[in-house]
Amino acid sequence: MATIYRQVGSLTQLTAELESEGIGAFRTMDEIRSFHNDCKSSLNRIREEYREILMQEVVDLESEYERLSLKLHRKIKERESLLINELEELKGTLAGNEKRNMLLRLFFFFRKKRLTKRKKILEISFEEELRRPFRKGFTKINSIRSEIEDRRNNADNWVERYSASDIEEQEKILSVFRKHKSLFYGAEGEERVARELSRLPDTHIVINDYRLKFSQPVHDRNNDDKIYSIQIDHVVVGPTGLYLVETKNWSRDSVENPELFSPIKQLKRSNFAIFVLLNKAVERGDIDNFSNHWGDKKISPKNILCLMNHRPNQEFQYVKTLSDNQIAQYVGNQRQMFSQGEVNSLAENLLSRIA
Repeated sequence: MATIYRQVGSLTQLTAELESEGIGAFRTMDEIRSFHNDCKSSLNRIREEYREILMQEVVDLESEYERLSLKLHRKIKERESLLINELEELKGTLAGNEKRNMLLRLFFFFRKKRLTKRKKILEISFEEELRRPFRKGFTKINSIRSEIEDRRNNADNWVERYSASDIEEQEKILSVFRKHKSLFYGAEGEERVARELSRLPDTHIVINDYRLKFSQPVHDRNNDDKIYSIQIDHVVVGPTGLYLVETKNWSRDSVENPELFSPIKQLKRSNFAIFVLLNKAVERGDIDNFSNHWGDKKISPKNILCLMNHRPNQEFQYVKTLSDNQIAQYVGNQRQMFSQGEVNSLAENLLSRIA
């Protein structure tokens, strides 16, 4: 297994961006992917949890409806019995008045008017009189009945209303992921390539996210380009040579988009800068094992563009295009160029330059 240095660049950027927006402190792509996938699936889970809460509310409301209905029914029956007795008593009292003597009937005159009115109310509006004291109770159980029907008939609306706050929170998190979508896919691609490169034999050294800044720019006169800094997704040093690997997890549209900066140009710029730096270091004797009585050994980095999903139809000068599952085999099967001592010295020099 190859020796690996440093985390892939897009993952470093992605974890920093997520942390700056208050989303965890992640270490690995698996943790981020798991969190991202959980956020997506949790939208449905949140809705289902609130649907269960809603159904429990319906059960509780139905139970309350039954309890209040039984209580009200019992009170109505009790009042019905009282009103029936009252009516019978009124009939008896009014009928008995006819048998009284004149003096008693005279005393009973004003009371009779009130009792007759009451009797008439009971006879004509018995149901209304029966229910009158329980209007609030009927209003209450009718309100509960409406709530039950509303929750059943408009369950989806109630679920959305209940889950709105939690859904909004999850959507905010997902919007952060969408905002950094290119970093997310970039990190996935670079992780896949790094994983493939790690399968190389232990004679190889892999440096992920290799970055250099130059106090004095490296001047590429042929292209009139002053190179102030370079960033290489993966640098591989092994017996078959030095490889600069640029990884792109691009869609077909991105591959065909002329406005995106060409990874071929990026590789060639990085290659030129590394070529100049390392060969000057060899001339100065800063890299062990690269000089002997014949002279200084030249270091010529090779360029690999690793594309995850879609590859352009054409081939490119000085750049090999591969998929992630081809890269380890390609690097391992090239002609041997360096001894193990040279591999270690070259990797040590490259690592020493990282700030």
